[in-house]
Amino acid sequence: MASLSSILRRTLRVTAIGLVLVLGGCASPNPVAVDYDPTFKFANLRSYYLMDTLANGPVSPFESKRASQAVSDVLKGSYQPAATPEEADFLVRVQLFSSDKVAVYEDPLSIYGGYRYFGFGWRAPLRVREYRESTLIVDVLSPEQAPLWRGSMPSVAGRYDAPEQQLFRLREEAGMILARFPPYNDVGFD
Repeated sequence: MASLSSILRRTLRVTAIGLVLVLGGCASPNPVAVDYDPTFKFANLRSYYLMDTLANGPVSPFESKRASQAVSDVLKGSYQPAATPEEADFLVRVQLFSSDKVAVYEDPLSIYGGYRYFGFGWRAPLRVREYRESTLIVDVLSPEQAPLWRGSMPSVAGRYDAPEQQLFRLREEAGMILARFPPYNDVGFD
């Protein structure tokens, strides 16, 4: 007959395995999409120049400015800002795309009664939700403005009302994007 301690150990082991499986299922994939030129030597880059921000859709100039500031703040941790595009090793263009969307849901739990003038009929009402979908894109270009690297991810900074909260979230998103720059496909210098 099994002792109490061995039963307790088995129970804890099964519980731990179950907990690992449940928490592992909660992990979400990395939302950052990256594409780059594999022939370019990224290890030689030292200074950048931040170009004007591009915006498309219902994006305010303040949102564009905050997105540009967030990317610049993150880049300053690894690269030196240049005063002019001619002095920079690479150019950076920030893009913020936004569009208004409508989602329609059938809500089966909100059932109400009544059918026309008489009788009892039941149907589920529809719910309509308007929302804004935004994407933050960071392009790295050569001094001749040839594309070298692009990182993008869905942005949720527009959900916040306070400018400080938007800037904080944009910094987090820019950090996630630029954590994948440069692609480490080469080592050393030319």
